Amino acid sequence: MKFKGFFAMLAFALNCDALSLRGIKQSFEKQATETEVNPGGTAVMDCKVINKGGSCVWQKDRRLIGIYPGKYEWSGDPEQGDCSLKVLSARADLDDGLWECQVTASTFDSVDYLNSEPARLIVRAPPSSVEIYYNSSKDSTAIVTVNSETKNRIKCISEEGNPPPSLLWFLGNQQIDSAYDQSDDPLDGLSKGWRSILELDYTFRKDDNGKMLRCVANHEALSEKTLEAKAMLNVQYVPTISISQAPDDIEEANDSVFVTCVADANPPATIIWRKLGSPEIVSIQDKLEFIQINRTNSGTYTCEAKNELGASEVIQVEITVKYPPNDVKIEGVTNAPVTGVVGGSVRLECRADSVPKPHFSWFRKTDGQKEAILIGEKAGMGEYLVLNNVSYRDQGEYFCEASNKIKGNIRKARSKPAILRLSGPPEIGPRFSERTITVELGKDTTIHVEFCAEPAPHHLWRMGSTVITEGNGKFTPLALVTTRRPSCYEAKLAIQRVELEDAGTYEFHVDNSRGSAHATISLRVAEPVPLTAVVAVITGCLVFLILITLCLLYAFRSDRWCFRVKDELKSSADLLDNGKLNGHMKNGYVSASSSQSSVKSKASDLRYSDLQLPKSSNNGSMRSKADQVAHGLPSVTAIPSPKPEIIHITNGSISNLKDKVDV
Repeated sequence: MKFKGFFAMLAFALNCDALSLRGIKQSFEKQATETEVNPGGTAVMDCKVINKGGSCVWQKDRRLIGIYPGKYEWSGDPEQGDCSLKVLSARADLDDGLWECQVTASTFDSVDYLNSEPARLIVRAPPSSVEIYYNSSKDSTAIVTVNSETKNRIKCISEEGNPPPSLLWFLGNQQIDSAYDQSDDPLDGLSKGWRSILELDYTFRKDDNGKMLRCVANHEALSEKTLEAKAMLNVQYVPTISISQAPDDIEEANDSVFVTCVADANPPATIIWRKLGSPEIVSIQDKLEFIQINRTNSGTYTCEAKNELGASEVIQVEITVKYPPNDVKIEGVTNAPVTGVVGGSVRLECRADSVPKPHFSWFRKTDGQKEAILIGEKAGMGEYLVLNNVSYRDQGEYFCEASNKIKGNIRKARSKPAILRLSGPPEIGPRFSERTITVELGKDTTIHVEFCAEPAPHHLWRMGSTVITEGNGKFTPLALVTTRRPSCYEAKLAIQRVELEDAGTYEFHVDNSRGSAHATISLRVAEPVPLTAVVAVITGCLVFLILITLCLLYAFRSDRWCFRVKDELKSSADLLDNGKLNGHMKNGYVSASSSQSSVKSKASDLRYSDLQLPKSSNNGSMRSKADQVAHGLPSVTAIPSPKPEIIHITNGSISNLKDKVDV
């Protein structure tokens, strides 16, 4: 036997030398992997080496493990390269851990030392407990109270299982999925066990009330293979609410408002009214009341119902209290004027407090106007008024008017005025910049120019290249006179006894620190008209008037004579028809008898007024009765005739015509 062992060792040595001489290195054919074993059982940790030349050893948790029969034994033949280790009567406190198979180098100068990857040997241990936790505490009553329609986080915790058990959730007999992965953490101490946690995020419904919620732990070390914890579900639900809406058209101080919030909850809920933006509670009644509502009550109100389980959704109701515009003002306007620069832009902003939001209109009152006028949309409407390329003509008072409509009625309010004042170079009025005036020779005259300038200007008059100064007896530059428009002036140059040599071009120059301007006036001197020409014109006019008058008189008399003859003939015919005139015609005369007098009259002198018989007391004549008596005319009483006839007087006889005419 001794020789046999000797020869074996010798053969091994020779084999190693041969392998070393050939350069063949040892290597792992198979390494240990994670292995589970029940307590008291046997586990084999694999380790097989190819071309093994060194010695095999094992480590557990970085500590060398010897070969102890009945506990740690070789599973194969190490001499043949099978260094697998058999662990007997497995104990968690001794054997559970990381195992490594190591092989020394083939020779002292070789570098083929081997060290396997650590492999865990797990000595199984069943979990000692499985419990359900809700709201971070263990539910000792076996009843879990949850809210419906909201996610509830519930935990299942298993202790001391090795390896960690597999945890599952069940609602009744129906498995439900968890939103989280199972977490496993090693326990402190020598137990080698694990704490396993599986959380459930689940939304329960009202019809889940009374069902059994179960957490099941599956583990090979358990006799029944499973261990579970269970709890009865007490499903309650948070309140749900409905709310009535406020009226649309609410007027301040004239309306009262009532809004109702109704809650459905188990257990009963408390109603809470709040105003959005304020943490204070407005009311805890289901009805929100506003008697003679005012603008401070405007806002968004929220209704919320709460019970032991939670709060309902928050429902909002908008209450809008309408009131007319007030506190209308132009932003930034004080007692001082608003200033600007000629040629620049001026921007005014109107502010007003009203509900609904106001509509803005802008008005302007320039100097000299009695009333403010509405500015059209081109000049600017709305909250802002922008004046571009302003000139001195734009100076004045500006107002903004705010208006809105409440219950069909227009409400208005106007701001205080913003006074606009501008500064800039001189600006001469358009009708004064270039013009011509005519003055009669020898007369006094005044040339005047209107302009605007701010700051105060300097000015001078010039004729040609000569500057007109004060002290000249003929030309007198008068002092500037301010006009009704602010920053505007009138300059005058007085000229006494205008002569022909005064005709020409006069220039007015004005300047200030911002710039300058000038105007050109052409003066024409007109000579007076000669007296002879005046007399001739007057004489001609008088002659023309006399001729016109004579023509008119002639036309008038001709027309009047024609009507007189016709009237006289008609009157004579009337007298004959009514038997009031008895007589005969002799040598062109007619004689008439009456109780008072007789009169001879030439036929051609008969008057219509003497013979016609009107209703008036003097027979239609324009003469008075005294005139009739004075001329010896008879008094005639009018007898109406249906239609007069024309009477011809020929050679002292009177004859009627068949043809009748209306007079």
